[in-house]
Amino acid sequence: MERRILVSRELQELISHNRYKVDPSKKFISRCIDGRYENSSDLPALAIPGADAGELALIFATGNIYGFEVDEEKTFETLVKVVGGIENLRFHTDAHASKDSVLAGCGHMKQIFSKIQIYHIEEKETKFIQEKAREAKNEGAKEIVLQGEHKEGAVVFVSGDYSFFPQDDLEAEEGRVHAQAFIFHKSLVDERHKILCEKLIENKAVKLFDGLDGEYLYQVLSQTTEDHLFEAAKQLASGLPIYEVAFDDDGDFEIEKIDTVQ
Repeated sequence: MERRILVSRELQELISHNRYKVDPSKKFISRCIDGRYENSSDLPALAIPGADAGELALIFATGNIYGFEVDEEKTFETLVKVVGGIENLRFHTDAHASKDSVLAGCGHMKQIFSKIQIYHIEEKETKFIQEKAREAKNEGAKEIVLQGEHKEGAVVFVSGDYSFFPQDDLEAEEGRVHAQAFIFHKSLVDERHKILCEKLIENKAVKLFDGLDGEYLYQVLSQTTEDHLFEAAKQLASGLPIYEVAFDDDGDFEIEKIDTVQ
């Protein structure tokens, strides 16, 4: 099956048939931006590269880029508190990946682990992420197994209190075609990051320079998130259109094409 590059009309159909409202009680539980997740009622709306493993990488990378100290263990403990317990942590792998290796099938995390200089992360931090993912899995965190090949045909930035299932069969001139999309839920990621930054400082997981505060940490973490997202897009979604989708309170939405992944 070939990848279907999604034009605006096809993305409109995909979203119209698959949108769902964010559950406020689960809004900080994450998944990866991967388009292969099954369309299930418990699919987290908050989509971020690498899910919670990617979140740890973002925090460590931000400390490395901007020169402030990060306590790895306290950072992990803080993330667990923000998501509501270790059972709410999320990672993913592939069906064909080794069952003995956590995160083995997550394309974004594989890129981070193999290109640590590009992602501004240190080898000891990648080992910490892998160890914590393994421990968390043994303690009840969910490692989702994704099936099949990547067939995503667009990168979609979502804002608002809705999201949509990332894959479906669509009507086309040649008949039914399968469509997938990478999804990054910007507004939910931003909301989680604001609280996460406050808690990281409160729990002394990060040590900022004098005069800097949670708002500063939020701004630099947001910049690193954007950098990691676009690096992931270059590696996994080259040539795909980038769309912004803004939902209103009733679930209606507007689509705007903003770029193409270079």
